[in-house]
Order: sequence, then C-alpha cells, then structure tokens
Amino acid sequence: MIVVCLFTEPLYYIMKNIVCFAFLFAYILQATAQTKPATATTLPVRTGQHSFTIQWITFEKRNKPGTVIIRSIGDNEYSIEGEQRDKVKNDYVTIKGTFLVKGRELKFNGKIVSCISYINNGKPCESTGLVIFKASGSRKYWRLQQMLNCDGVSTDYIDIFF
Repeated sequence: MIVVCLFTEPLYYIMKNIVCFAFLFAYILQATAQTKPATATTLPVRTGQHSFTIQWITFEKRNKPGTVIIRSIGDNEYSIEGEQRDKVKNDYVTIKGTFLVKGRELKFNGKIVSCISYINNGKPCESTGLVIFKASGSRKYWRLQQMLNCDGVSTDYIDIFF
C-alpha cells in the first residue's frame, strides 16, 4: 500500500499540472481568436479587363477565355459586362450587371445567359437577379455559386478571374 501511495502522489501532481497548462493554453487560444476580425478583408477589385469562362466552352482547346470589363461605380460597387464565345459551335455565356464586394464574395445583380448546344436542348439558360460569386481558398477567380443549369441536371462553372 505504501508503494502505491508513493507512485500515485507524484503522478497526481503531474496530472494536475498538465490539466492546468491545458486550461491556460485553451484560454490563450480563445483570447487570440477573439482579437482576429470575424470577416475577411475587402480589397478593391482591379478595374478593366478580366478573363471570364464557362467550362463547356473552355474544354475545347481552340477556345480562349472570354473577357469582361469591370468599372467602379461607387464604394465597393462595380459594373461588369462581357462574354465568352465558341465561334465554331456558336455556344456562349454573357454577363451584364453590377456587383458589391464583401470579402472574397461578389453579390452580383443582373443577367447571366449561357447557351451550350448539347445542354438544355441548345436553348439559352437565363439567370436574372441576385446571385453570389465566391473565391474559395487560394483560388484566383470568383465562381458563381448557383451552378445548376436550367436543364436541372448540368452544372455550370462560370468564373470571373481576378
């Protein structure tokens, strides 16, 4: 019994110290996390020409990215207009509207039309109103978050490059 007491008593103090250090470490982490801003920093968007793509056209090696023109129209508010076209198949995607910038998101309000010969029976798919473009992780482009095509099956990856 004496031997057990000799081993458990120092072990008790070691465990007590480990628990104290763990609580102290957790407290420091929590305090550090609370001092960081809750939202991503909003940086100004570069105005001028940017690349613009939909994957269905970009898959064809002969096609280059389309372009959009971005103009500043207010505080973190911009206009955007442009297109990407496949001149052989007459496929296209167009965009026209305005957007507000918040962090790595664009809140776009306007019209996006895509027409791909083998999707939605070759008919134009039109999106009008408010949608979100988002740059996730280390991506160098904003991707449209409402990706479902009008056919209800196909996924469109529509991207605006920084």
